[in-house]
Amino acid sequence: MRKIIKITFINVIILIIFLLILEFLLRHYSNINNINFTNDNKSSNLYRVYEEGKIFKTFENFYTYKKNIKKRYVYYYKNNQELIKIWDYKFSTNNFGLVQKFDLDVNKKSILFLGDSFTEGQGAEPWIDNFGKSIYGHQIVNGGFGGAGPKQFIYLNDYLSKKLNIQKRVILFISSDIRRGIVQLDNTACIIDHKKCSKENIAYGIPSNKDFNIEDFLSKFVFDQKLSKKKKIKFIIRDLYIYNFLRTVINSVRLKNDKTINKNLQALSYLNSKYKDHIIFIKIKDANDIMFKKDSYESKLIENYFKINNIKKFNCDMNNDITLFHDHDFHPNKKGYSVLRSCVKKILDKEL
Repeated sequence: MRKIIKITFINVIILIIFLLILEFLLRHYSNINNINFTNDNKSSNLYRVYEEGKIFKTFENFYTYKKNIKKRYVYYYKNNQELIKIWDYKFSTNNFGLVQKFDLDVNKKSILFLGDSFTEGQGAEPWIDNFGKSIYGHQIVNGGFGGAGPKQFIYLNDYLSKKLNIQKRVILFISSDIRRGIVQLDNTACIIDHKKCSKENIAYGIPSNKDFNIEDFLSKFVFDQKLSKKKKIKFIIRDLYIYNFLRTVINSVRLKNDKTINKNLQALSYLNSKYKDHIIFIKIKDANDIMFKKDSYESKLIENYFKINNIKKFNCDMNNDITLFHDHDFHPNKKGYSVLRSCVKKILDKEL
């Protein structure tokens, strides 16, 4: 019996030493190559804060914002017991509830930019507005919405195509878009009135009063004043590079059998076959691909799919510069959106 206990003890010590060495190597490798294996965990610690009121308008398979509103949008990252502000800006919507300063004329020939939050311009003042009201003789339509993927692009495209005279389409997407289903953002009681917020919320409304302390307000809901031992252990494990490296590997395996990915790739193919010479596809390199210094599984799938189906695609590689993105979020910062705008402009100059 003693021999078994001794062997077990030695094996446990060896395992602990092995894990410590592996943790050290992963951290050392990530520091040298500017990689953060814990990046995937951040989404559960991100909080959206809007100037309170009704902001979203939901349809059956997509959403827009309310028409002609101007709202403040603040984004926070919770790091243990600290709130870090990622961005703070105001956005305006037009007469269609799209993130644009300019109202749209239903009769004018238009060019529709379809995409996700990168197209919308989340993280800084919307970059598409910097093109002005029109480009190449076409009215600009910003059809970008946070959380949207190619399948959802189709629903928004069909809706806007019935309302506007759209002649050309530009599809902007990042690799992770192909993992997305149908997303809806609702006007929760908390967004409409900050007095109705609780710990269950991840999006909060705040008064327009400049003196209102957002950090103090959020702290009441997002922090556990007394952390249990279980939660303390959970936080420690979530910060381990070994744990997050294994999560990354497991998620990569799961993606291979993801039906949503196939539906989104087929959606891109559908848009291409429907609009042919009147559509342009632009893939934007995101922070994860830049951090890991290699294409993600999704990126490789996209490249292969476009090649096999003979679909023309352009790329904006964001100069492979991670400083063009926010520190605690994968969206571009103001400088990043300026680089994206220049890249898109060069492509459109050649193609339109």
